[in-house]
Amino acid sequence: MPVKATVRISLSIAVAGILFVCLMVWGGVSPRDALRTIHELPPSVYFVTLGMHLALYCLRALRFNMLIPRERRPNFKRALIVCSAHNMASYVLPAKTGEASYVVYMRMQCGVPSAMGLASLLVSRLLDGATLCCGLSAACLWLAHTGRYPSLSWLGNAGVSLIVLCLICSVLSVRGDLVVRLIAQVMRWLKLHRVRYGEGLLTKANQLALALRSAGGSGRLTAAALLTFPMWMLVFGFYSVLAQSMGLPDHFTYAEATFGASLAVMCNLLPVNGVAGVGTQELGWVTGFSDFLGVDRSLALSTGIGCHLVQLFNVVAVGVAAHLAMGVMPRLSYEREVAEAEQEEEAEPQQELPE
Repeated sequence: MPVKATVRISLSIAVAGILFVCLMVWGGVSPRDALRTIHELPPSVYFVTLGMHLALYCLRALRFNMLIPRERRPNFKRALIVCSAHNMASYVLPAKTGEASYVVYMRMQCGVPSAMGLASLLVSRLLDGATLCCGLSAACLWLAHTGRYPSLSWLGNAGVSLIVLCLICSVLSVRGDLVVRLIAQVMRWLKLHRVRYGEGLLTKANQLALALRSAGGSGRLTAAALLTFPMWMLVFGFYSVLAQSMGLPDHFTYAEATFGASLAVMCNLLPVNGVAGVGTQELGWVTGFSDFLGVDRSLALSTGIGCHLVQLFNVVAVGVAAHLAMGVMPRLSYEREVAEAEQEEEAEPQQELPE
């Protein structure tokens, strides 16, 4: 492992540990309290949330497939396995370094070119950003409308600002290639294309721009966007069901759960998060539910840790199973898959037409 990567991961682990300890000391919650919260979780609630989690994986795999051209699109089983393995790598590895695993897994296991894999990943993340901003905006505007939190006078303005961010992410998901082409133009202006590595980088940038244009400029983007909304409804539903079963007030509605969980998700999406989002996710959770919505700090922290542990267990269990499946699954390139399909067609007995 390169020295820079080792230092980066070590610092991320240290930051995660320090932040997590500070949160527990500040919030007055011990590890025993967090484990007790998990132990008291009813099995029926866990299996309901597990079903939500598995449905989320299926929808995510379908969305990735939608953004890949049909002629290079893997079958659903392979896409689901790769998606599950990538989700564990992305969630567990610090500073979002695991995101790159999707491109590698899709190329190795499904024969999808790197540019197409990266384009589908980038467009998916932009759709996630747009939907997350849209959901949090709706929650802010609804809570401002109800007037239940008069101290949060900024909810209305925050809701409007989030709509603007939602539109920006939506536009980039459609024409993200323009950003790549702008970067490539700057590189040409700096004469980097005359350098050996610069020429290769410009070639890859052009391939990525074409892949982004293909993913964002067709009806496939509409289908992917329609899949993104139920995905995030499952995400917020997962947190809402778990948090209320772990002790959040019964009067909390789906809007409050969405508001508090959104801040936790946003903190976990930061590229400076620790291993498995430890510390950063809890910080966002406590900020949303305790500092803004008035939940007791120790209760907010214990429920945040409990939800995080359940989520982490599901992600690791499914991710390990997916990595094992990839280990026994043959690595077929696109050309080999086409050749085998043609051989199967030629091997089928041809029926003679009646005279």
